[in-house]
Amino acid sequence: MAASNTWAAYARSVSVAENPQQPGHLTVVTPKEALQRARPLPSDEDMAVEGLTGEEWDAFEQALADR
Repeated sequence: MAASNTWAAYARSVSVAENPQQPGHLTVVTPKEALQRARPLPSDEDMAVEGLTGEEWDAFEQALADR
């Protein structure tokens, strides 16, 4: 098997998770372990950003787009 095919097969068989013991570092885990580590997303209410002016919201969206 060619090296690029081997890498593609490997990449499909693993996931990446944040390593809390080393902030800024990632840990490679199997898809099964990634599912076991998964947490539900916060509710829409918890994710809502309230009290922003139109200008503040535009700045927020621009900051996200610039990432």
